[in-house]
Amino acid sequence: MRPTIALLAWLGGASFAVAQDFTIDPHLIDRCLPVVDNQMQCVGQQAYDCIHRNGGGPNMVLGACYEAEAEVWDDWLNSTYKGLIATARDLEASDSGWDPGSLVDTLREMQIAWIAYRDATCAQEMALAKPFGSRVSSVSALCRLRETARQYFELQRVRRDLAAN
Repeated sequence: MRPTIALLAWLGGASFAVAQDFTIDPHLIDRCLPVVDNQMQCVGQQAYDCIHRNGGGPNMVLGACYEAEAEVWDDWLNSTYKGLIATARDLEASDSGWDPGSLVDTLREMQIAWIAYRDATCAQEMALAKPFGSRVSSVSALCRLRETARQYFELQRVRRDLAAN
């Protein structure tokens, strides 16, 4: 009889399970950017909505939501970077006075240095979170989200500077 009760309890609990939705709408982030004084205010807002939509609390939910928004910023960063490289190549090929490779090489070096900085920064934050165990994945994802957004904004600034030339 006991195994039957346990099975029924387990099956009954399964009926209360709710599918979790860790999707982030990039358009909602994009709509935030022009209406704030500091664009960093938009960073993490959709992740926080995701966390609340999924019942908050558990580190798994926090990490999944932070990671989902980080992916949006990473896509934007990669697209911006590719566009910058193409613009830099065009400027170097034009008769504008830039040495061949000077813009492209410095953009690549900047991005490589940023990746090292991001990884070291997030490793430090994870080291600080380690005594608390399960927080590590959510701390790591939040750090990646924040630092990726910062670099995206920096690449947007570089893009504006290149466009001015």
